[in-house]
Amino acid sequence: MPEAIITVSTLLLIFSAAILGGLTAMRLGLPLMIGYVFAGIAVGHLFPAFIEHGFLTSVADTGVTLLLFTVGVEFPFHRLKKTIGIVMPAALIQILLVAVAVSLIGSLAGFRPAFAVLTGIIVALSSTAIIVKYLGDRGELDSLSGELAASWMVVQDLSVIPIMVFLPVLTGAFLLTDPAATFTIATLSLAKTVAVLGSVFLLGRWGVPKALNLIAGLKNREIFVLSTVGLIFLCALATYAAGLSAPLGAFLAGLIVSETSQNHAIFSEIRPLRDLFAVVFFTSLGMLLPGTFVLSYLPVILMLTVLILSVKSGVQFVSGRIAGLHRRVAFLLALLLLPVSEFGFIIAREGAQAGSVSGMEYNLLVSVVLMSAILSAPLPAYSGLLYRRFNRLLSSVPQLFNASEPDIGDDGLPLKDHVVICGYGRVGRYIGRALAFCSIPFAVIDFNHATVKAVRQAGFTAVYGDPSDPRILDFAQVDLAKVLVVAIPDLHTQEMVIKNALQLNKRIRIYCRTHFEEDQQLLKELGVHTVIQPEFEAALTLTGKLLSDFGVGRTESEKKMTRLKIEHGMG
Repeated sequence: MPEAIITVSTLLLIFSAAILGGLTAMRLGLPLMIGYVFAGIAVGHLFPAFIEHGFLTSVADTGVTLLLFTVGVEFPFHRLKKTIGIVMPAALIQILLVAVAVSLIGSLAGFRPAFAVLTGIIVALSSTAIIVKYLGDRGELDSLSGELAASWMVVQDLSVIPIMVFLPVLTGAFLLTDPAATFTIATLSLAKTVAVLGSVFLLGRWGVPKALNLIAGLKNREIFVLSTVGLIFLCALATYAAGLSAPLGAFLAGLIVSETSQNHAIFSEIRPLRDLFAVVFFTSLGMLLPGTFVLSYLPVILMLTVLILSVKSGVQFVSGRIAGLHRRVAFLLALLLLPVSEFGFIIAREGAQAGSVSGMEYNLLVSVVLMSAILSAPLPAYSGLLYRRFNRLLSSVPQLFNASEPDIGDDGLPLKDHVVICGYGRVGRYIGRALAFCSIPFAVIDFNHATVKAVRQAGFTAVYGDPSDPRILDFAQVDLAKVLVVAIPDLHTQEMVIKNALQLNKRIRIYCRTHFEEDQQLLKELGVHTVIQPEFEAALTLTGKLLSDFGVGRTESEKKMTRLKIEHGMG
């Protein structure tokens, strides 16, 4: 087959596989990344004669380079500001403990030390794409667990830089028998790291911002995009020439750009390329992975994945408790951070190219990363149910740590005819402020110790603990309260709070928030008097202002708003 035709057929198969895999993943409720890879495996197995593997490898390399640049541009440094004191030490402990634990287990199981260590490093990292997508869909990115998870992943993603830099050292440590040669490799890697990161810092501080300002001043979109792409490959080439990874250079270029004033403009221009090359990378990755291998080693892949996820969740939970997080928050964080990072594919590729792992071991690593996403993706949705099931077992854990324990006393709070606010995030905080303005007594229940401390310092009543715990609700005098406000976004927690509150006080009036229309009926059946959906309330406010701008009278406007409420189930 002519070279030009086989190149076209390779691209056609990549995009066909991506479309089919994406549609299948959507139907099954799985991350699209999994659909791309598995469709790639199937197409690569069925049509090997129509695929140019050399070209496919080049496409995958280009895809991962641009993908990592956009990851760097999007890097949420601002998310670290709020939780860095809690997250940074705990995240570093978690990465180290998971890497060491999995490495030891792999070595004891008979795997080669280089493969065991690389596996430990890879599974210690969590998938930003999967986790952020889940939190965004659930409207929980700004919740306590969402903010902690985002900050935790920032630390993990930053740790990729030293990991990729020191991969040659790992290879040398296991493949070279001469300690002097290994020491030489380590010294050279350290020197290269210092030189590259120093250059990146200087460029990011003075060179790139000035250059981008000059280019932006030309007011030519094409030149701006070309210059940005040129910067990506220049940094990739520089790191490759220094003996490091080209994708690492692209990631560093993204970090440089993320701190410039043009970062949003650059991201808007590059985003279509990011989406395209993300699809190309994951699909081509599957096409390069032998389908027969996955089927032959499926029992081994499943066993390894379950073992790794068990170790990772346990270490993650312990790290959260060491950081002083409430037991429930640490448990949810452990479930959220289970999927192994997309960087796992990249680190595995770099390890294979450096000689740290064989072809069979590389295939096994990629398969485990994929299986971790499949097995762990559904778990956070059932966190409330899982937490209740394992709560008795977990109740013996707190005494091992210095984490703050729930406020539970014998007499309860000195309150009556008050409002109990469960969850004091963005919604609960405004409700509390309004009640304070009107001198209406209220008590806050939250499992964020910093939030509880701030409320108490402001002179109001707050209880540290799990709002779904009947002991905590009883201590907050729910049996004597007039109103209960459930400002927690998680449906499973909401159900438990409502059921336990009604057992204590059948006459209490309950207000509850929800992000999803389909949850309204369930919440009302549980006993909620008023269900508030923030997005719908925002739509009503905007509609009222728009109708006023177009001269619709107040009476007529209220009729239209009432009709909308009836259609929405609030009439």
